[in-house]
Amino acid sequence: MKSLKKAQGITLIGFVFVLAVLGFFLFAGMQIVPVYMDHASVVKAMKAEAAESSGKSPNEIKKSLGFRLGVSYVTEVKSSDFKIVRGNGRELQVKYEVKRPFLYNLSFVMEFAETVQLD
Repeated sequence: MKSLKKAQGITLIGFVFVLAVLGFFLFAGMQIVPVYMDHASVVKAMKAEAAESSGKSPNEIKKSLGFRLGVSYVTEVKSSDFKIVRGNGRELQVKYEVKRPFLYNLSFVMEFAETVQLD
């Protein structure tokens, strides 16, 4: 008699399990990635505004930031969330938190804080 070869491959249950795990991480990524993309837009707007800020008043800077964020469709941060602090020169600061629901009573909470030196 010939011995049977060992079965190779994945069973249907194993395949469904792998798909469930991949789906879980894909869904988590769909909630998290857009927040970090918005944060990158916030940082880009802050750096661009810092390069053009010489001679501007704090209100003009905030208004310009609000416009830049509106063009980038950033809704989590408002121009009123920005602070201009005097120290060694002027600094533009923002600190905000984004909460995204995930599953039932589970949520992702992401905290961001950025500081840019103004010219």
